Amino acid sequence: KGELLREGLRKAGITEDELLEAVREHGVASIREVDLAVLEVDGNISVLSADYRTRTVRRRRGRGRKKDGSN
Repeated sequence: KGELLREGLRKAGITEDELLEAVREHGVASIREVDLAVLEVDGNISVLSADYRTRTVRRRRGRGRKKDGSN
């Protein structure tokens, strides 16, 4: 809901800059327009914009699983 939960970022191992980059890559202009950003189990960051019309996913560089299932 447009608010950074810094403790959640810390626990997930995501920097504020990483999250803001993901938000921008999803075409959302400002963190205030984000209702929900989620770190998915596969390493992607999903972003739901304020109007819920667009849901997008961005893979975090170097953190997701490889296609063969190895790390």
